[in-house]
Amino acid sequence: MSDEQITLEQAQEHIEALKKQIEELTVKQDEYLNGWKRAQADYVNFKNEQEKHSKELAQFAGMSLVIQFIPLLEHFRNAFVHLPEELKNSEWVKGIEHIQNQMKEALKSMGLEEYNDSVGKLFDPNLHQAVGQEARDDFDDDIVSQEISLGYRYHGRVISPAKVIVNKKNNTNQTCSIELEKSESDDKENNS
Repeated sequence: MSDEQITLEQAQEHIEALKKQIEELTVKQDEYLNGWKRAQADYVNFKNEQEKHSKELAQFAGMSLVIQFIPLLEHFRNAFVHLPEELKNSEWVKGIEHIQNQMKEALKSMGLEEYNDSVGKLFDPNLHQAVGQEARDDFDDDIVSQEISLGYRYHGRVISPAKVIVNKKNNTNQTCSIELEKSESDDKENNS
């Protein structure tokens, strides 16, 4: 036999070694493929996060501009509420009202929306800022009885809560009794 000839047993050992090497390479291939897939998914997630972050940043920049117009909208609103009856049909007033409507539409297209449906609803600190209380029999406790100024949302997020008056039927009596108890205890301490 020559050196180049191999036995059947050696050939089988060589085949088994090659099979083992193929299995090891297949495992490595799967690891690399899975790693590549993870890297690709991470890149897609990163790209989506960056797009979301850019959008939020643009909205935030827009929000700072929009917020500056809210007092102007409120001044327009108050001016029309207090407009004398004899001026309501004036062409000049109609022109000002048209300007107000154009400004509202421009701000709406930027993502600002106003809400003014608070009266008769349960006070919600996420939507309302209580600026006062009153005792009325036609509303239950913790129900908004008056809306002093509108609330505003920017892209669905409240940026200026509606300023409201909240109904508290028995609040004045409770406040008075608490203050009376406090003053009585203060008097006792002072007399001691």
